[in-house]
This record gives sequence, structure tokens and C-alpha cells, in this order.
Amino acid sequence: MTWLEVQIETTMEAEEAIVNLFYEVGAKGVVIESTENLMMLKEDPTVNYIDESILNMDPDASIIRGYFNEELDCDECIHQLLTGIKKLPSYGLDPGSCELSITEVEEDDWANSWKKYYKPTKVGKRIVIKPTWEEYEAKEDEIIVNMDPGMAFGTGTHETTKLCVTRLEEYVKPGDLVLDIGCGTGILAMIAAELGCRKVIGVDLDPVAVKVARENIAMNGLDDKIEIREGNLVEVIAEDEKAEIIVANILAEAIIELADMVIPFLKQGGTFITSGIINDRLEAVLEKLNAVGFEILNIEQMGEWNAVSARLADEV
Repeated sequence: MTWLEVQIETTMEAEEAIVNLFYEVGAKGVVIESTENLMMLKEDPTVNYIDESILNMDPDASIIRGYFNEELDCDECIHQLLTGIKKLPSYGLDPGSCELSITEVEEDDWANSWKKYYKPTKVGKRIVIKPTWEEYEAKEDEIIVNMDPGMAFGTGTHETTKLCVTRLEEYVKPGDLVLDIGCGTGILAMIAAELGCRKVIGVDLDPVAVKVARENIAMNGLDDKIEIREGNLVEVIAEDEKAEIIVANILAEAIIELADMVIPFLKQGGTFITSGIINDRLEAVLEKLNAVGFEILNIEQMGEWNAVSARLADEV
């Protein structure tokens, strides 16, 4: 099979959003190159392959390559991709010039070679994200989550996800019900389940994300603890399914919209964990959370991104 490689040169702050757009429009795999990601990998003792040539890149730039198979209407996919990128400034993200190039590649040239970039990665204090083809022996107290980075966006290696993981490690308790809003691949839902909560309900509007999340959950043997539902939060969660923890790894504007919506689904004293907040939008998120009755518990920063944990006051 011949594949179309679509390359976008963008900024670090828009990197995660554009990767997500690639998958939303039908890409079957994505490769990211940036000096920031490389430096993070160099500090990880579990990583044994580094492409040092990436160090010569502009430190503020990110190169994203998405792969589309010949069965798709690639012209339409690219049109949808560019339309989505044009909307990013309205969410407070600067995508830069977004120079685009397109190359045809044979399947054998990329289908397996990209796997060398993905090795077991420790996220937080206990969680290890392991690609399905890699062998890894868990050390004492480590929790292994199996993921296939080629399946969909959200493999646990991005700053926004790492920030959520550290908060889940701190707040999840046995017996908790956790809601994962915008669950994507189900990575946070699986981590919450592995940390010992009673049940996780993941919600996502994207049917592709729902399908992938269910596949990942089955692969990790967590079907009995996690349920994935397609749709909007207020439509698919029942009134009697109030959670001790709600986690949302999405963009700042969506978090601001969600701040009111999550209150009926969060127990009094419950924790709302949010991530995907760029530095410029942090104050706006904090103002909205305070305005609707949340007490800020923790703000953690990693790179350009922030995570905010907030407690629902006893009376709202």
C-alpha cells in the first residue's frame, strides 16, 4: 500500500492540538519531531534511542507528520486538517506559519520503522506506559499500562497527560468513581483504574476515540472497571453517577465551558483535575473555577502547560 505523508511545521504550543487534529481527520499514525520532546527523552533512563539531529531544530518549532492510507479521500482529509488549524487562534493557540508538504511513501518504509522512537516510559511516580511490542519487567510498586502509539493520539508522553497522571496518583482512593471527560485513547481512565478506584466512566464525542479507548481497555484487561460512553457529559451520565474525581485533559476554553457543567456530576468535596491549559489562559481558567465555587488545591506547570486541581466547596 502507498501512504501519503503530510508534514506540518508548527509551534510547540500548538503541537498537541494539531496531532489531535491529524487523528480526527483520519491519520493512521503520527510522528513528532521537536527539540523539547527530545530533551525530555534524553532525561528518561528507559529510552535507548535518540535521533540527535533533531537538536539542530528551532527550539520553538515542532514538525508533525501524519500518515493517510490510499483508501481515504486524502484531499478532503487535508482540507479538514487545515480548517481545524485555522480555528486554533480562537482557542488561544498560535500555530505559526504551518508550512505543509506532502510525500508519497511505501508502507514498508514507515509502518515499523517509527516504532524505534517508542520505548517504555515512566509517567508520574508509579505508572509505566509500555508499547505493546516492547518487553518490560515492572519494578517494585510500578504499574504497567500497555498502549499502541499507532492507534490514536494520547499515549501518556505529553506534558498535559503527565500532569494529569501525577494528580491522579495523589487524589485517587479505593472506592472512588472517576469520570474522564474527553477520554481519547482511555489512557487516564486506565491509569485511574490501575490506581485502585472502584469504577471509571470515560466520555468522548468522537466515535473513533470511543472505539480506540475500548480496544485499549480490553487489551489491558480492565473491562470490568471502565465503561466508555459516546456523547456529551450531560447526556450520557446519570444523576446518580456523581463522582469523587472528574478529570479533563482538554483545552482551556473547553475547561472554562465545563466548569459549570461538571458541578451536578461531582460530589461535594470532590476534585476536578484539569490539564491542557497554556500559560496565557491559566488566569482565565482559575477565575472561572473560583467564580463557580471551586477551591484551587494545586497548580502544576510543565513546559507551556498547566494542570489545575480544584475542590468543589460544600455548598455551591
